[in-house]
Amino acid sequence: MSRTQSKSLWRILSQLPEEDPAFERAVTIKHFKRGETVATPGELEKSLFILMSGQARLVRITKEGRRLVLAVLEPGAIFGEGALLNAHTPDTFAEAQAESTVWSIPAAEARMMAHRHPVLGWGLLQTFGVRLAQVESRLEDVAYKKLPERLASLLLELADYQEITITGTSHQSLADTLGTYRETVSAILREFKQQGLVELGYRRITILDAFGLAQIAGIAA
Repeated sequence: MSRTQSKSLWRILSQLPEEDPAFERAVTIKHFKRGETVATPGELEKSLFILMSGQARLVRITKEGRRLVLAVLEPGAIFGEGALLNAHTPDTFAEAQAESTVWSIPAAEARMMAHRHPVLGWGLLQTFGVRLAQVESRLEDVAYKKLPERLASLLLELADYQEITITGTSHQSLADTLGTYRETVSAILREFKQQGLVELGYRRITILDAFGLAQIAGIAA
């Protein structure tokens, strides 16, 4: 789902409470700060969630206790498929990646609203598509790229390929996204710093040489 499609879906969803009083009554509006849990594994089975602002991510805890980011969600994303389908992803929870506003609808009401407003089911499928594309992209990176390449690519993506400062992103968050350990990410970042590519601070990474990172990532012309 492109950003244009996401914005279009968000606009349609945002109008539903005004168009349907029953929908408005069914929705609970919640606000979350960065790092707060949006929905536990149990809640993802029992309610449908709509991200209306901010950014969230679906995180799984492995048997070894490692955190693995399954997907990053943008406004308009619909998740908590257990509320509409007889399926769920165990050990997975939703976490706010930025200050966010989320609507939640209990399963019984969600199923009824999905019949009245097909856009909910369509939005859920669109979110599935985005999640699948992200997983496929990560699998490809894991298969063909070494970790320094993947980290350089992630930093450029977060910085929108500019020489700017990325704030609010911890080494642990980067490790979760890449499916590795914080210590490994920290060691690679120190190497990048020694090469003059980045400057490091508390929850702050300044891109000093975007072209150099692009060369490491294998995306430089």
